[in-house]
Amino acid sequence: METKKILLSVLLSVSITGIAGAQETESNLKEDSSAELLKRSDDGLLSRQQAAHDIESLVFNISEIHPDMFSTCNQGEFFKMLNGIGEKLQDSLSVLKLYELVQPLLVKIGDGHTSLLYPLNAVFKKDTPRIPLSFSVTPNDEIRVLFSIDDKIPEESRILAINGITDGEMLEKMLEYESGESMSYRMQKVRNDFAALFFMLYSSDTYNIEYVEPGKKKPSHITLMPCPNHELFALKKKRQKGSPAEEEREIYSFRMMPEKNVAVMEFREFSDVEGMKAFADSMFTALRNHNITNLIIDITENGGGQSQVGDVLLRYISPKPFSQFGKYLGRVTSTSQALMRNKMNVGWYYGEIEDDDMQQPLTDEEGHFKGDVYLLTSSNTFSSASSFAWTFKEFGMGTVVGEETGGMNVSFGDVLMYKLPISGMNAFISYKRFWLYGADEKDIHGTLPDYKVASREALSKAISLCEKR
Repeated sequence: METKKILLSVLLSVSITGIAGAQETESNLKEDSSAELLKRSDDGLLSRQQAAHDIESLVFNISEIHPDMFSTCNQGEFFKMLNGIGEKLQDSLSVLKLYELVQPLLVKIGDGHTSLLYPLNAVFKKDTPRIPLSFSVTPNDEIRVLFSIDDKIPEESRILAINGITDGEMLEKMLEYESGESMSYRMQKVRNDFAALFFMLYSSDTYNIEYVEPGKKKPSHITLMPCPNHELFALKKKRQKGSPAEEEREIYSFRMMPEKNVAVMEFREFSDVEGMKAFADSMFTALRNHNITNLIIDITENGGGQSQVGDVLLRYISPKPFSQFGKYLGRVTSTSQALMRNKMNVGWYYGEIEDDDMQQPLTDEEGHFKGDVYLLTSSNTFSSASSFAWTFKEFGMGTVVGEETGGMNVSFGDVLMYKLPISGMNAFISYKRFWLYGADEKDIHGTLPDYKVASREALSKAISLCEKR
């Protein structure tokens, strides 16, 4: 896509002085030794001043980098919430506590690409006390026990409450910490991050657990004491030894089902353009050699990556010239410029797709696939995976089966990583806005499936559709 630079450069200077008395003014900070300000205590805790400094730095960088941080968030509400954070700062606090206070502020922006990353390495040490069991959250939001230390609670038991807090209350609270444009995508992230969020929000000296064993209706109760993190990790590793979950899965793979005239491609990550070129050539050659005319592409667990990887695959299946994006708006300031690997000049950038910019499908001689294609999607399908899904449907490449994607047809993206100066936490911040091809800004939504079914049922549904042809 040819870039057209708008002749407009905006220098945004934001002074965040109202973190409710939780910090000194910038002039006073300059009088302090920067080395003293940046120095963490031996126990790793942050002072009130250090926490406030990190918050100010983060919000300033977002305001300098993001192209429209108040597109869905009321500006007054944002700064009211920011001031409220300042009032909650204690004289000393952990990195995890700082995350707990600040991440809901970033969630308020409503951008799934702009988020503070959970500080796993700062939190989970060898002897960190943990609840002595491992969880999973089902698609219908039931909290299930995968295993527990000494088998105190049977596997697959459903957790009803812990220390008087119900399962629904826990999940609702955790939503405050998951960035995203849609509720379904944020809820999927809660399911994925449940263990880490539980530790942050509900760690305790004792755990009074109400649960229901599989096949029973009457609740049981038990009180458990915490266990060190290494015991929980060792048991998890022992249970996973030799299991498919432990094996490193390829980012894309396929299997053929000749008896059903079906091939299933599992597409887990948009990375490695050259790898995709080799993979796609091999897969479509195999399909031709085995006369397979139905291809199912599964992106239900794909969170995105490089959109160029998707273009490689789409050229094999598109019936006409296509583009994943219709237009984009980018913002570059001196702040964002400093964080870029590939530097861009300061300014605003706007681009629209032209006819000459459209991707051309492969010819028959180059291996274009003539069969029927089905795409499996879920609320977990995000970023480049969601733009792939949108393009697949917009240009009539096949049938979409599953759930509405977590990524929207108009959204922010292309992130820069900013490391908070004292706590060391990392944040991702969008600096572009994208409109997928044919998207209407007055009708923002994800890719809508042709056949709406739960993602866990999407594959069987697609196979049944193949059999009916």
